[in-house]
Amino acid sequence: MKLGFIGLGNIASAVATGVARDGHQIYVSQRGAAHAAKLDDQFDAVTIADNQTVLDNSDVVFLGTTVEAAPDVLKPLEFRPDQKVISFMVGISTKDIQSLIAPAKFEAIMIPYPSIAEGGSPLMAYPQSDTIDKLVGKTNTVVSLSTETALSDFLAAQAILSPIVKMLATGADWLAARTGDYHGAEQFLRLLVGGSLMAKPMTELNVLPALIAALNTPGGLNRQFREYMEAEGAFASTERGLDALSKRLSGAA
Repeated sequence: MKLGFIGLGNIASAVATGVARDGHQIYVSQRGAAHAAKLDDQFDAVTIADNQTVLDNSDVVFLGTTVEAAPDVLKPLEFRPDQKVISFMVGISTKDIQSLIAPAKFEAIMIPYPSIAEGGSPLMAYPQSDTIDKLVGKTNTVVSLSTETALSDFLAAQAILSPIVKMLATGADWLAARTGDYHGAEQFLRLLVGGSLMAKPMTELNVLPALIAALNTPGGLNRQFREYMEAEGAFASTERGLDALSKRLSGAA
């Protein structure tokens, strides 16, 4: 399949890396020169071109530009009626996207993560898209959403990743300061958290409450630390933060 990328930031570059491994012909925008050059060096099937040339050679087009830049970038371009367009942009309605890419067909909003470059990553799609399922569904988990409200809620919830990683980084720094081994500290905490969360199959329900219960031994270190965090308001602030993100996103939708 011939795939084009208009705008090539970190996320778009990760998606391009993931799909290029499957033998697709990839055309990438000159915007994001460092990412484009890296892809060009890594894959023979990648071609760097101006935006219109990317469009002219693509059946499926990924929009990796920012919402603010989208009108200036997309309005001058000539899309084709037979093209399918998938957007990575957040904070713009599907109606507005369609108006910018006419007469091409808006296919879906896709929210991927950097780990899609290697596979094994979750990603969101609204609405369900056979094109997305076919391109990335074999090596990643596509969560297809049926409404823009559901997309906003999932977008809010996914923001929990950054503070969780920050907490792990704080723990790794704390441990490394005492042991002198940052690599060992980071590796241990990554394996501890990742292994604990993924030990059960993804089809099993209530894994998180069960894991909390398993770590709730009276007098145990995990219980003591969790209760300390709760007393400090960490979990209540998590809910307030998610509520604030939901309100922001619902306004955008």
